[in-house]
Amino acid sequence: MKINELVAENQSLLIEMRRHIHQNPELSGIEYATLQYIKEKLQQFHIEYLEVKDGGILGFIGEKGAEKTVLLRADIDALPIQENQRNLKREKFVVSANAGVQHACGHDAHTAMLLTAGKILQENKSEINGRVILLFERGEEGGGNIRQILEYIDEEHIKIDGAHAIHLNPGIKSGKIIAQQGPVMAGSAGFSVTISGRDGHGSRPDIANNPLDCFVSIYEAINSIRLKHISPYESFTFSVGQLSGGTRGNIIAKDITFGGSGRFFKTEVGTKFVSEFKNILENITKAYRCTYQVNYLFTGFPLVNNDKVAEIAQKNIREQLGEETLMSEVDPSMGSESFSLIAKLYPSIMIFLGIANEELGTGADIHNEYFDVDEGTLHLGVTETIGFALEFLNHAETMPFARYEGKMSDLLNFKSGTRK
Repeated sequence: MKINELVAENQSLLIEMRRHIHQNPELSGIEYATLQYIKEKLQQFHIEYLEVKDGGILGFIGEKGAEKTVLLRADIDALPIQENQRNLKREKFVVSANAGVQHACGHDAHTAMLLTAGKILQENKSEINGRVILLFERGEEGGGNIRQILEYIDEEHIKIDGAHAIHLNPGIKSGKIIAQQGPVMAGSAGFSVTISGRDGHGSRPDIANNPLDCFVSIYEAINSIRLKHISPYESFTFSVGQLSGGTRGNIIAKDITFGGSGRFFKTEVGTKFVSEFKNILENITKAYRCTYQVNYLFTGFPLVNNDKVAEIAQKNIREQLGEETLMSEVDPSMGSESFSLIAKLYPSIMIFLGIANEELGTGADIHNEYFDVDEGTLHLGVTETIGFALEFLNHAETMPFARYEGKMSDLLNFKSGTRK
């Protein structure tokens, strides 16, 4: 298969699809028009597909009974951000038509690249040594809809031997691709907690019980977890990004709510943080004679690329795009990804495509109103995706991998709440 030539022939379609999706973004869980657009394209490309309720779309290329199957994933949801008409330097080529909603994480490009790769693979399916499954995942930003997809795959006994995803990286120069072994994105321990005291007037704090006092002590104690309970040789960050409560400055509120997250590269570090976090809530609220409600508290897994799959990806990039394209030793991201759940079940890799182009003004960080895509690099992602699928399916050696040993329900039940 002459991948580069086939991708070049489809480049205008690739950019057209990316711009359509970018102009019509939808938030997590309500990606209905996006789903319809994807289904129309899959029909147009003669790719068999099915929609998993609340989860997304699975497309199928090749025979069900194939000896080997690879899963290729793209996420499709957008973010609640009002897009700026400009990027870091100039007017953008395309902007969101939906007020307050923006594809500010590259999911529009991820989806367009996978659709293009699927089209080319379907048109050349006689050259595929196995089966390819396309996954268009809903709700990645919320982290929840992947459950429905993985439950469906498990219940239907769909065989998957490995998985691949691609993510844009505005911190890397356009034309470069990161494909490396080991941890590449952090796990996240997210939380939201409501503390309840006794309301009253600001003139008589002695006959009220201000939950804000309790929060201050809780916050200081949580900050100390990094120092007291986590090895200095382990990566860990913590932040509270949300604090709300009260209506006026002279009224002591009964309730306040705070939320935030911790980030880590080893699951045991996240587990330790959550354990100490619970102890702090229990003991400090008791000391302040307050109560608390955990609105949610979850521990997500870090995303760890499989060593052998990374080798396959690196080999493919060298052969298809040249040694100068490949970056294999880059600091991992402290951001988190739902693809980490897929990587717990199948030998997987997430590669990162650089889009930083100073001349074009692309390089603003993700989740940012100025975020923009260097469309001239997207063909590289398509080429890499197709080449990886073929290379993986042709790879005959055993794939060393330690699959998650627990029940599927335990893996997917990473959000919990308790009331105290």
